[in-house]
Order: sequence, then C-alpha cells, then structure tokens
Amino acid sequence: MTFLGRIHLAAALCAVATLFAMELGADDAGVTVAQTEEPLLPPLRADRMPTLEFSAEPVEVTVGDIVTWKAVIKRRVGDRVHLSRAASFGDFEIQGKDNTVGEASDDWLQETLIVNLISFEAGDIEIPSQRITVVDIDGRVAEIETEPVTVKVKSLIANEPEPQMKPDTGEGVPVYEDDYTLLYVLGALGIIIVIALLTLLWRKLWSMRRPRREPPPPPPRPAEEIALEKLAAIRESSHLEEDRYKLFHVLLSEAFREYLGNRYRFHSLDRSTEELVIEMRKPALHPELFERIIELLAETDFVKFAKYIPGHQASLDMLEEAFSVVHVTTPKPSTPPSAKDQEGDNG
Repeated sequence: MTFLGRIHLAAALCAVATLFAMELGADDAGVTVAQTEEPLLPPLRADRMPTLEFSAEPVEVTVGDIVTWKAVIKRRVGDRVHLSRAASFGDFEIQGKDNTVGEASDDWLQETLIVNLISFEAGDIEIPSQRITVVDIDGRVAEIETEPVTVKVKSLIANEPEPQMKPDTGEGVPVYEDDYTLLYVLGALGIIIVIALLTLLWRKLWSMRRPRREPPPPPPRPAEEIALEKLAAIRESSHLEEDRYKLFHVLLSEAFREYLGNRYRFHSLDRSTEELVIEMRKPALHPELFERIIELLAETDFVKFAKYIPGHQASLDMLEEAFSVVHVTTPKPSTPPSAKDQEGDNG
C-alpha cells in the first residue's frame, strides 16, 4: 500500500470511531434522562396512601418559649414513617422529639411526630416545610409534605416602657428555703420540760393530799415487863398506910389478871374468875403453879366482893406472891450451848 492509501485508511477509521462515540454518548444520555424521569422506588398504591394533619402552635410567642411542631400521619399497619434526622427547622433550635403510635383500627393507625422548637431571636421566623416519607412492607414509597408556618417571636423587653420579667410558670429550683428544724427542736424540748414540771407538781400535790404514813408502832412490851412495872408501882404506893385496902387489892387483881391474859394470849380483864380458871387449864401448867394462881385470884376476889379486909402483912404477902408467879412463868431466854456442854455431848 502506498503512503497516500495509508493516509486515507487512517482518516476513514477516525471517522468511524467518531460516529460510534457520538452514538454511544447519545444512548447514555437517553438512559440518564430516562433514569432521572423514573422514580428510584415504586409509589404506594392509592388505597395505602397516608394522610397528614399538621399544626405548629403557638404562632405568637416570646423569646425562649416552646413552639410545638406536630404531624399526625394516618397510615396502614406495617408502614414506616421517616422524618429525616437532618431536617432543618430554619432559625429554630430543636429542644426535643417524640414519636407515638396509636392503637390500630381496621388496619389503620395514627402515628404522631412531635418536635419542640425554640428561638432566641425576635421577629417573624418561618418554620420550613418538612418532607415525611412513608414506606410500606413491599418497599413502595409515598412522600407527604407539611406547609411552612411563620411564627411571630417577640422580644421580652422590646418596645416596653417599663419592662417586666416574665412570670415563672415552671417548677423551678428553690434557691432559699425556710428551715424550721431548730424551731421544731426547741418546741419539742419546751413541751418535754413543761410535761416534766407538770408531773413534778402533780406528784407534789398528790403527796400533800395523801395522809402520811405513821411510823409503825413499837413492838409490844413483854408481859412480864408490864406486870412487874405495875406491881412495883403498887408496892411503892401508900394505899396500905392510908387504909385503902380495897383499892390495893383491886389494882393487884387487875395487874395479875392482865399479866395472865398477856402471857397466855386471851382476854382476861372482862372475864370472871371461873372463866379464868377454864383458860388457865389450857396451857398445862404444873399443878402446884396452877393452884397458886387460882388461890391468888380467889383471895383478891374475896377482898373485892366479900368486903374482907386482910391485914397489912397479908396484903404484902399476896403482892409478893404475885411477883413470884410472874417470875416463875416468865420464859427463860434461850442461850446457845457452851463449849463444855458440847464437849460433854461429844464425849
């Protein structure tokens, strides 16, 4: 092939390549256009299309107030609702989000999207429209869009001749609290002291009302001590020197009778001589001692009731007889055995 022929062949190849590239570019462009015209995912069927109820309240607030953006979507059970995390609410800042799903009814239910917004700038601020995507269980897609809302945000102190702080409507955090603990403690102590004082006063008054207990009486004197004292008084008296024999023997009779009653534990002063004889038989006295007692009682009765007047010496003998009977009938004190007695018993 000549040089000129080679040049013609190269030019022809270049032309073919150019035409092929143009056709291939046209085909790609058509595919791209077709792809942009067709949706990425198939749309929802008409009977599954969701509905939207939208609100943004309040539309007139002051700086720092919360505006609630609320979208209620009625959808089929099993569908999913999406609000993009990158959704922009203009000059409003998001303070919180909430998503609640209601009870299903006839294969439909309501899902509520709530976004709390706040603005720290005053003016007419627009909440842009938001696109909400609903996808069913088959992957079909529907998009619903909210309307833009303009919220009037007022300044707290703008155009106010005497600006006032906004009233506190929240729970707040207490900065200062009244503490009555010390007052309660002092009050309780005061009540305790008053009760103690009243108790002491009541006990004092009660002790004053009650009769004081008398000290216990002294132990009874021994019978022989009383008898010897009275007989000694009769001996020291001057009744016999003044010829008052009857009084002498009356006193002797009463002292002796009282001794017998105290010694053998019976009432002796109000009993007759016969009754005394019956009582004196009970202790089982030695017959000789018993006869001495009965004889002394009879002699004193003879003077008292028969108007017999014995002589001076006879009266003294009767007094000494009374002393003797008292000494004989007085119980002897029990003494512990001596060492010699114990040795004798052991021997």
